[in-house]
Amino acid sequence: MNAINLKEKFEELKKKFFENKNDEVIRECKNILKKDKIDVFYNLLCLAYNNLGDSNKAIEVMNEALKHNPKNPDFYNNIGLSYSNLYKYRKAEDFYNKGLKINQNNLEILNNLGNLKKNLYKSEEAVQIFKKILSIQTDAISVIYNLALLYSQMGEYEESKELLKRILTMNSELTMADRMISQTTKYDANHPHFLDMKKKLLDMKLNDNSLIHLHYALGKAYNDQKKFKEAFENYKKANDFSKKLSKYNFESDKRKFTSIKYKFNSLGNIKLNKNSRKFLFIIGLPRSGTSLTEQILSSHENVFGGGELPYMDKIFDNYINSKENLDKSDLLKCEKDYIEFTSNLDNSNKVITDKAPLNFFYVGFILKFLPNSKFVNLVRNPIDNCWSMYKNCFPTKVNFTDDLSDLVKYYKEYQDLMNFWKKIFPEHIYDLQYESLVTNTKLEVKKLLKFCSLDWDERCLKHYENKRAIKTISFNQARRPVYNTSVKSYAGFENYLTVLKDLA
Repeated sequence: MNAINLKEKFEELKKKFFENKNDEVIRECKNILKKDKIDVFYNLLCLAYNNLGDSNKAIEVMNEALKHNPKNPDFYNNIGLSYSNLYKYRKAEDFYNKGLKINQNNLEILNNLGNLKKNLYKSEEAVQIFKKILSIQTDAISVIYNLALLYSQMGEYEESKELLKRILTMNSELTMADRMISQTTKYDANHPHFLDMKKKLLDMKLNDNSLIHLHYALGKAYNDQKKFKEAFENYKKANDFSKKLSKYNFESDKRKFTSIKYKFNSLGNIKLNKNSRKFLFIIGLPRSGTSLTEQILSSHENVFGGGELPYMDKIFDNYINSKENLDKSDLLKCEKDYIEFTSNLDNSNKVITDKAPLNFFYVGFILKFLPNSKFVNLVRNPIDNCWSMYKNCFPTKVNFTDDLSDLVKYYKEYQDLMNFWKKIFPEHIYDLQYESLVTNTKLEVKKLLKFCSLDWDERCLKHYENKRAIKTISFNQARRPVYNTSVKSYAGFENYLTVLKDLA
């Protein structure tokens, strides 16, 4: 194939890649690479494997590519990205740095390295990397957004807002920036940003995704003004658009709840008995107070706050759910994988918190391979809890929150599963009532620390002084001194939430 034909073929395959036709891309790239060892086809092949979730295969492709051309920085970037997809952050960082030795101003590598540092809670390093990119390319919108998000997680709200406003001057359709601004803004009827958003809704033809973010932001603005009808209408439109895109069906989640109990009962008494590092899993439904609880615990001198770690789903799928019969070697793999992953974040002897709320699915399985674990289950007034989920947009979409009827059904399944776990593991699970935590904080924190086998530490009452980045949508609330205005937060919306009364 001559150079012109290869160029045309690459453009054709790139188009297929963006259309998510990954199998075709893989097959055709392999055929070309048998005859012509051309760098761009290695890159495309690697990206297609990553798209399919096969990052190990992507790494194999890049290792082969490096034999062909060890001086191509894009190869190091792609192999680093593949390791990052596997949560092997140290290896990822090593390959990013190798790529930067070849080209220190490679913007893609720098951006990926910045995101890696953010994931590892090395926030100041991430800030400097993002700033370096913007000194080279001032209009890199994705980098401006990454830096704005990082500033908000660090509590630097004004710096974040300035960057978000800059994004909107470059492209006013990027309404994710509007939504983020709304999270740290108190609105009245004449607030300039509120007026801008209303005008945008009237004047611009936006796609469904942009409308989701804009309606969430307008819902927040009307809520601040206690215009409950207008607020609810906008929250509902945001959720309706979101459900339209996700095509969520509760039956799929119902099957998961059922299968979890069945799978656990089929495993028998197999478990690991040896001691391992201590972990605290903070679980419950989103918006139940998990971020505040982790911020309190992570202020303790002997605790490292890991945040919402995305790893337990992977372990469950790789080693537990896919196997008919589990043995101790499988449990040892689970233990090794999880400890190796968390050591990327902190390699000391501190207790690590994992605040992924939906880890409530895996309580019994976790105790089989991490027997020293304890679980803090946040319990909040169910109407408050469901309303808070409904009116907020989650970074990683939680699809069951888009419909009030789905929320009622999901909440009942969650309660049923937690009752199942508590009957089997009563000493490992502690129910922490959110309303008690915010109204009688010192007493509740003392009881919480006792359950966690932690000595009293006064810093836990000054969690708002903790400078760690908070990577959830509660970044603003969890950084403030304890307040109780979230109790009965649904006040004013009662007429719109009748479906939730089943949970009262």
